[in-house]
Amino acid sequence: MPNWLIPDNFADILPRQARTLEKMRRDCLDLFAAHGFELVQPPLVEFVDSLLTGSGSDLDNNTFKFMDQKGGKMIGLRADMTPQAARIDAHILNRPGVCRLCYAGSCLHARPMHPLASREPVVAGAEIFGASGLEADAQVMRLAVKSLRRLGLKTVHLDIGHTGVLRALLDDQPLTDERLHALVRALRMKDPVALQAAASDFDETTRAGLVALARYFGDADVLDVLERELPQKPAIREAIEEVRTLAGLCGADETSFDFCDVHGYQYLTGITFSANIPQYAQAVLRGGRYDGVGLAFGRSRPACGFTIYLRELAGVPELEEPALPEAVIAAGPVDPEFEACVERLRDEGRVVVRLLPGEKSEETARQFCVTHELVRTPEGIELVARN
Repeated sequence: MPNWLIPDNFADILPRQARTLEKMRRDCLDLFAAHGFELVQPPLVEFVDSLLTGSGSDLDNNTFKFMDQKGGKMIGLRADMTPQAARIDAHILNRPGVCRLCYAGSCLHARPMHPLASREPVVAGAEIFGASGLEADAQVMRLAVKSLRRLGLKTVHLDIGHTGVLRALLDDQPLTDERLHALVRALRMKDPVALQAAASDFDETTRAGLVALARYFGDADVLDVLERELPQKPAIREAIEEVRTLAGLCGADETSFDFCDVHGYQYLTGITFSANIPQYAQAVLRGGRYDGVGLAFGRSRPACGFTIYLRELAGVPELEEPALPEAVIAAGPVDPEFEACVERLRDEGRVVVRLLPGEKSEETARQFCVTHELVRTPEGIELVARN
């Protein structure tokens, strides 16, 4: 095998895509900052017990792990930045009230989220710690919608669910970790055969409720149907009412409802939401409520937030590709006066490409939008506009 090949589901980020991703990252962080979120930059590597705290088996199975040669402890490469933000809030900042944190960076996945997904996703996210009401959920959801609009989506569709419905259905059923994993997988895949097998010894009411979750999803009528079909438990009615309320507050252009979207069920405790784009296998944004995530760090905190998968989003054809950056080209022999003019333009914020001997301006024009050329004339040094 040629030694220049790279592993499956990894890829170089070339200049145009890198410009797109960098613009997305800056747009997200500027928007988060305008809403009062503070930037944190956690390390790429942490001890495994910290990285996986409260995150469930999905993240465990997707985390690269290896022995730290210096300390002899097991460390991992982050597959998600949310647990790191929770650690910073609970263990380091330790603020008494509401804390808003945001982040942007790369993660690494041991397994791709779907066959075409990158194992090095570039993400941006925002989290609110210390607030447990619907107002915090609504604020996070509205910011998620604003973020996708800022990044170029013309129509934002949120798919909304609530883990409280499934938790209420299962609260008195015999469950092992293996059974729960099989049940959650069957629900996510909406596989009726696997669902019946996983719930084979549940009571009839619970089995019927699980079948209803897998069968009914879609527009707002689904909520009315589920209120009729599901057991009349207060926790279920409360969860459905929360979903109905937040759907009206989130600011999305379109909403749908799916209580089988139990991605992260082992740590999500309330509302869940995702943004999907037709013909794309992976959601470009996921979020929800995950109360108690800081408990293992010594401080249980209510929390809600979301993560945007920028690398996935950058490939969406609907989004306009950023224009080539404008540039000035400067050709000619090294000359102190000429070089001083080049540096003045750069100090003013202009991009100036100093052409090397033999380098042609046509090559530069493929990489930049060349607006001017700095030239030496008999009258002196001039900045000449290019047609």
